[in-house]
Amino acid sequence: MLRRIALAIALAATATVAVATVAVAIVAAVLSPDPVSVEAVLIALSVLALATVGSALAIRVPANAIGLLLIVSALALGVETVGQAYAQRSLTLADGSWPGTALAAWLYANLLSAPVLIMTVGIPLIFPDGHVLSPRWRWLVVAVLLWWAGEFLRSGFAPELIPDTNVKNPFHIAGIAPLLGAIDRSYFIGVPIFLAAIASVAIRYRRGSIVERQQLKWLIAVTAFAAVAWIVVITGGVTGSVVLLGIGWVSGLLAFTGFPIAIGIAVLRYRLYEIDRIISRSIAWALVTGVLVAVFFGVVVALQAVLIDFTQGETVAVAASTLAAAALSQPLRRRVQRAVDRRFDRATYDAQRTVATFAERLRDEVTLDAVVADVQRTVAASIKPMSSALWLRPAPPQSRSRS
Repeated sequence: MLRRIALAIALAATATVAVATVAVAIVAAVLSPDPVSVEAVLIALSVLALATVGSALAIRVPANAIGLLLIVSALALGVETVGQAYAQRSLTLADGSWPGTALAAWLYANLLSAPVLIMTVGIPLIFPDGHVLSPRWRWLVVAVLLWWAGEFLRSGFAPELIPDTNVKNPFHIAGIAPLLGAIDRSYFIGVPIFLAAIASVAIRYRRGSIVERQQLKWLIAVTAFAAVAWIVVITGGVTGSVVLLGIGWVSGLLAFTGFPIAIGIAVLRYRLYEIDRIISRSIAWALVTGVLVAVFFGVVVALQAVLIDFTQGETVAVAASTLAAAALSQPLRRRVQRAVDRRFDRATYDAQRTVATFAERLRDEVTLDAVVADVQRTVAASIKPMSSALWLRPAPPQSRSRS
């Protein structure tokens, strides 16, 4: 009974925070149509995805701790977002005189670490069944909690002023400086903790069954997308490209939104085996896009160099490059897709090839018994059912001819 009451309270709080975050994102989008409002909308979608999937998992599979972790992430990220909006508006419009500005700024500065740590370390350690690999891995959970507590203590109670603001920390403790010095020297512990989470996923994938590997593929796919987005952000920061920074940041937020969705699909096993098709299509389209872009710019540069003595060459080069890319798109896509399917979507590729071979053989079959046997063999080879049966509708009785 107490567990149900606690779950009901958690779900109600999560729904309230999610609605508040969406409302803040809508207001930000209406009042300030700039990149900040886009970020607010994407974060609101992340909170909504975390709250929805976490609530569904907590109700459907209450023994799995992943649902609870997603709920905690939704609460922390939602409160952090609302606190950020309130504190910034108070500092901008009223010089921080609104009530609760210091608390809102403190929440904004200290709560983001919780969902980030849960997504990067907590869930990978217990995915997909909600338990660590073995009792020997429990020490890592304890280490994660202690490390996060130390970081929270350092950021939440140490500075006299809240970072990025001129607001005094309402929870500042002056006598905590010696302890914070020791915490500052232990920041490097986060690296082996993160590597241990990656090792946990790798070990599960190696030892897991077919179903567990399909579940892990969803997690790995979203993580790979987030890693690419992070690389784009780093590249944009190094090169000073605002476009790359924007693309990487938006892609990272989309990956953060897709993370709970992928977890929900994997844990609830809804369309679990679609991940192979998604991966193969994503890789194929990325390769085709890269090749076509290279062809387009290569032809543009080549034709401009050739035609520079006769004409400006720019219009002709662009037109010719567009035609060349358009002519290559479909044949290239088909070839690349077949090659990628053979590597990343082997089950679908083999099933399609089996059905195509059956269609060729069917043209030469003349007896019903041979067709029935061939159908059953094809079904068994392509989808491998536990059992199968073939029903043939009986022929209608011949009507008596009128005398």
